[in-house]
Amino acid sequence: MLSRHAAGRIPARTRLGQRLPGSLLPLRPFTNRSRLQISSPLGRPQLPFLSPLSPSRPILPLSIHLRQHFARLITTGPSNYKKRLSYGIKAGLTFSAVFVLLSVIQLGVYQEDIEHKWPTPPEWSLKSRWSLRSAQALQHPEYTNRIITDWPMVAGYLRELIERLENVNGEGAGLREQEEGGILVEGVGRTGLDISAKSEAWRRGYFQALMGSAKAAENLEGWVTDTKERISAPQEHVVGPSNPRPKPMPRGVDKVMREENCEPASPPPETFYMKILTTGGFETRQKLEAALAYADWLDYKGLGRTAGDMYAWALDIAAGGVEGDASSLVDVKTGLLKNVDAAPPSENLMRVSTALAVHNARQGDLPTALSLFTSVLKAWRSLPVIPEPISLESPNQNDSGNIFASLFTTLKTVLVPVKYPPPPPSGNTPPTRTTGSLCHEAGLMTYIGEIIYASSSREQGLAWTRDAVEMAESTLSLMENSSDADSRTKCAQCLKVGLQNWKTMVSALVEKTEKEQLESVEQAKKAWYGGDKSLKGKTEELRRWKAEQEILNERIKRLFPALEWEGSLEGLSTGSSLYV
Repeated sequence: MLSRHAAGRIPARTRLGQRLPGSLLPLRPFTNRSRLQISSPLGRPQLPFLSPLSPSRPILPLSIHLRQHFARLITTGPSNYKKRLSYGIKAGLTFSAVFVLLSVIQLGVYQEDIEHKWPTPPEWSLKSRWSLRSAQALQHPEYTNRIITDWPMVAGYLRELIERLENVNGEGAGLREQEEGGILVEGVGRTGLDISAKSEAWRRGYFQALMGSAKAAENLEGWVTDTKERISAPQEHVVGPSNPRPKPMPRGVDKVMREENCEPASPPPETFYMKILTTGGFETRQKLEAALAYADWLDYKGLGRTAGDMYAWALDIAAGGVEGDASSLVDVKTGLLKNVDAAPPSENLMRVSTALAVHNARQGDLPTALSLFTSVLKAWRSLPVIPEPISLESPNQNDSGNIFASLFTTLKTVLVPVKYPPPPPSGNTPPTRTTGSLCHEAGLMTYIGEIIYASSSREQGLAWTRDAVEMAESTLSLMENSSDADSRTKCAQCLKVGLQNWKTMVSALVEKTEKEQLESVEQAKKAWYGGDKSLKGKTEELRRWKAEQEILNERIKRLFPALEWEGSLEGLSTGSSLYV
């Protein structure tokens, strides 16, 4: 049995049931009354900082108060907060770095991809090459997953690029003014540098920049740029004294363009075209392309006489590149190919003659246009056909659904360096008649059929159009496995226009024959004899045109997949033409 002395030696902390007398530890009940009815509530711990201050107790100074409670103020709460904050900052920086890295990789792969599609001169700086290929990619919205081309951005890229290339203290080192102080063009100013000291790749890239700027200037005519808001829009959206009632800005644009902050979005197109034409060092083909593009722009603006002068300049450029006497190949005044010499005309001469035929057709001079078209067609058919090598791999393979093929293509794009393509022919020699060029002949036949239909014989014009469609369709089927995507696209466009013209012609003939049939019915009622025979002839003719119309509609349905695949089917509507 445990004695009293032994029990007294048990430590106090083991005596769980023992409590101190109430007189030694006054209890502070909680504010709310305890709901325990049987046992009394435990006493609340009596801590100095929880005890209410008595009025008679003096307030200690702050320094003594902090010194007494300093141990209580040092807790693990701030330390845990700092750890959590540090972890959050590290995680945020890590995710941000990964996101930036992935964005840089994606941008680099995209730039390599467009570099393979539109190579840039390797001797240029990184910034200049970036500007050129970005501008060329933006001009193809179907490749950049856009709806329309952002021409202000194209003009901005190329404006900066041209300034860099023409800076003699930078990438334009070696450029010099032409003899006698350069060339002064009315309305444009002094232009025409001498770039003959530069390499062919540099000159070709400079030409691409100037032509891209001219095309952007054509599309930005009437546009202005607000230098303060850094946006571009048509002039009717600008707020100012000259436009008191401006049109509202497009949806999603919350900026207002002020007239005092605006300037033209681009110089006029002739600035760039004339710079190409007056620059020393460009090839004949390049100057001819600029002259024809400028003449076509003048035709579009309704300046037919000025366009005719530009076509004459283009003819002089093409004739000047021919070795020997060009007058034996072409009439240097009219552009009509003679086709009497054993040597065929050059490619540049044939291009100018075709453009002159289109110009005369626009001006309403159909006989001259028909003569030019037939002379060009005869020149093309005098050339021997050289078959193109057929690729064993179909160009229409779509690897977008194959993850491994897409990954392999991406790795190939990144790892395989781009080879800058060799220079194209100058155009001073006769062209090569390949399978793809047969579509060019089909296009000429479409021109001829349209002119004959509109001027003399409708049935003969329709016959030319039928033959053009047959040739374009057969050529497109032969080029199914060709690696020349541009030729396939042009051939599909030629076939589309031929089908459009054919449909328009047949529809007009059906409508005309229906009217004549109704007139024959009225005349048969009044005629004494022969009325039924005339009515029968008109009925047979109407049945013939309607049957051809049905056959044509079935043909369009059959050719729909091929035209849609080439991206050239924009609706088979009437009123379309290759030169209108």
